[in-house]
Amino acid sequence: MSRRSCIILGAGGLVGQRLQQRLINHPNFEIKAIAGSKDSSGKSLTEIDWKLEQNRPNLPELIILDLNDENFIKTVISLGIKIAFSALPDYIASIIEVKLSDAGITVFSNSNANRRKKAIPLVIPEVNPNHLYKTPKKIFCATNCTLLPVAIPLAAIYEEIQIEQIKMHSEQALSGAGWRLLFDEEALKGNLQTLIDGEAEKVSLELLHVFGQLKDQEVASASFTTDFECRRVSRANGHQVFVEITTRKPVNIEKIKHQFKHFYPFEGYLNTPSSPFNPIHMVDSIDTKAHLWSDGKVFSDKPNPSKDLKTGMAIVVGDIECIDEHKFRFSAYSHNTIRGAAGGVVLLAELALMNSLI
Repeated sequence: MSRRSCIILGAGGLVGQRLQQRLINHPNFEIKAIAGSKDSSGKSLTEIDWKLEQNRPNLPELIILDLNDENFIKTVISLGIKIAFSALPDYIASIIEVKLSDAGITVFSNSNANRRKKAIPLVIPEVNPNHLYKTPKKIFCATNCTLLPVAIPLAAIYEEIQIEQIKMHSEQALSGAGWRLLFDEEALKGNLQTLIDGEAEKVSLELLHVFGQLKDQEVASASFTTDFECRRVSRANGHQVFVEITTRKPVNIEKIKHQFKHFYPFEGYLNTPSSPFNPIHMVDSIDTKAHLWSDGKVFSDKPNPSKDLKTGMAIVVGDIECIDEHKFRFSAYSHNTIRGAAGGVVLLAELALMNSLI
């Protein structure tokens, strides 16, 4: 299969650089252009400070395009680009993503700007692949990064339990708020605003959406109730969630563990380059340092995510226990800029390609 030419929208941010890292050696997609703000446009890509902990991969010698240039869309078309990966802030994404899609370019977005809008699929491949359809708007959205460690374990057991309520509180990494907070010395010492305004509401609405019923390009949200709280912690990477589920039917904890261990979301799942060997990597108890990079089989302490597209893509689940016959809890952990952001949106594009939607 020939590689599809793509543009990355985002030059200097963490997610934009994760996309560069993941796409440079990708078998399906080839980086032909990168666009950024006025601060970065006109510069060579190698002039931009590299903010990830791994070394900068051997990226192409590209001059960064200006997103605000009036000829930006024409330039993208002239380069023969048909696919865009967006890591743009919401206020820019709401404009640029629509302009690109109107020009016939398919956008895979990590932005919140177009999530849950009519005729724009919001998809986690392991949770609601049936929500992926050919849309005239040509925009496909990945979800909030905190949703992944909640939704993927839930998908494994959803058919086995009748959910009444989900309670969740999160401990979210600094990198989830961008590189400035990640490199803030005071934040790294623990001096930061911990409550994340609006995050719990976003996660709740998106969870109910991805477990909802799709009809005529609209989604009727799932009916269980949620009680969420999201907080920032002084950890560089990795979002951990602590989940308590109340069910209408009695809980069989051994069956739940079996479902976690043997979850296989759809036929051909492992045919996509970024899919982990197992979506859920079960452990007795989560270690936030040792368990950050999982490919679904093993944990890596020296990951190379520009070549190993599976590492960092699994959800780690542990601390599973039954509270009473209608209530159980678990903890889950994921790499927020890999599985929760760049890796997740690339996996979504791989699934769309598998289904001949691009």
